[in-house]
Amino acid sequence: MRNFIIVLFNVLLISVLQTVFAQQLPRKGWFGARLETVNAENYKTLSLKEPKGIKIVQVVGGTSKALKLLPDDVLISVDKNYYKETADLGKYINSKVEGNSITLLISRKGKEIKIEGKIVGRDRETDKNATIVYESVPYKEGLLSVIINKPKKEGKLPAVLFIPGYTCSSVDNLSENHPYGRIIRAFSDAGYVVLRVEKSGLGDSQNTPECTSTNLNDEIESFTAGLNKLKSLPYVDDENIFLFGHSMGGIIAPALSAKNAVKGVMVYGTTAKSFFEYQLEMNRLQLMLAKPDPMEFEKTCRLQTQIAYEYYIEKKDLKTIASTPERMDALKKDWQYDGQNKIFDRNQEYWRQIIDHPLLEYWRDTTAKVLVLYGGADYQAFSKPDHEQIVYTVNHYHPKHAELLIFPETDHYLAKTNTRENAFNLFNAGKIQELFNAFDFKVTQKSVEWANNQLLINH
Repeated sequence: MRNFIIVLFNVLLISVLQTVFAQQLPRKGWFGARLETVNAENYKTLSLKEPKGIKIVQVVGGTSKALKLLPDDVLISVDKNYYKETADLGKYINSKVEGNSITLLISRKGKEIKIEGKIVGRDRETDKNATIVYESVPYKEGLLSVIINKPKKEGKLPAVLFIPGYTCSSVDNLSENHPYGRIIRAFSDAGYVVLRVEKSGLGDSQNTPECTSTNLNDEIESFTAGLNKLKSLPYVDDENIFLFGHSMGGIIAPALSAKNAVKGVMVYGTTAKSFFEYQLEMNRLQLMLAKPDPMEFEKTCRLQTQIAYEYYIEKKDLKTIASTPERMDALKKDWQYDGQNKIFDRNQEYWRQIIDHPLLEYWRDTTAKVLVLYGGADYQAFSKPDHEQIVYTVNHYHPKHAELLIFPETDHYLAKTNTRENAFNLFNAGKIQELFNAFDFKVTQKSVEWANNQLLINH
């Protein structure tokens, strides 16, 4: 009887925990305004006695709209905290959740006004063809936010885990023309449940480390948690689950598929070689697209080789590598070095761990069917031989399991830009929306067709 009670207690405990972890997390705070630091040039025009505070340039929504802030209002303090940088204010608001109280002291046309109200979060996504479900999954000491597109169909459905690129950007509330949103909707509209899991610290995730502080192993752990969540959903056919990885997602996807049974793996714009080799080749290509002086080009490439060798192979600390003004300048210019321990907005261990991950062994151990997608105008995941090597490796160990689809005029963001040069110029000119609007729908069309064919194989 005692054992029965213990078993019953454990069953109930598991049930309670599953209910808690399936709960919708509260929205994190969203200030909802374009901001600008008050400085020595503009403070007098704002009727201020001294250059301090943060100026409201435009009210977009969220907390700013709820508190009826106006353009040219100046934030003197927020909950008695004083901010000089807009990023610091954003972090503070993001540390709160919808419904939390907030008190602002603002200057409006030279008059100080106290405003009290509630924090407001972003609107949650909607989809006319699907139900958007917000849930969560345990991760380290906290919870990661999960967003699910659930088609309005009955029964158990095939599903896709979407794995984005390396950036610490939320995958929630994607704009209508965002390429990730288009990929997700393409599969959802075709009857697939599509699950996104936020990276650590992003979206509505709670008590998880800041994304930029985590490494690649942490990220693989978070997407494994997302995959397990997808398999557990009562409306998902767990024998028909696919992975779709974009860019760095194309490195994470095989790390998951090598250890977890899935139906298929789709990757777009990725690599198969050592990241040491990849980055050197990428630097050469991108520097050449900028049309530099030939001798300066070669000098820069040689310096990049020295830095990359010390970083990837000798595993030296970034501060040690940046030992001269020339090296510091090269790291800041071409590696987006923050002067501390981050490059490309991730910590130094994140990138180094890619070297230690046996990418081709992951592909060898993947028993799922594989679709490799390559864009001929991609100047980031530029190597057609790398994509061919993935296909060759999978088929060597699992004949006829992998195939390659090439989109000759499509870039890294799935935009049909015709050439690498055009894609490079548009991106560096900041014409992101133009790239988004040039989305190549053939990529998603062919991907969905391929996944549908895999579903038919065993029926």
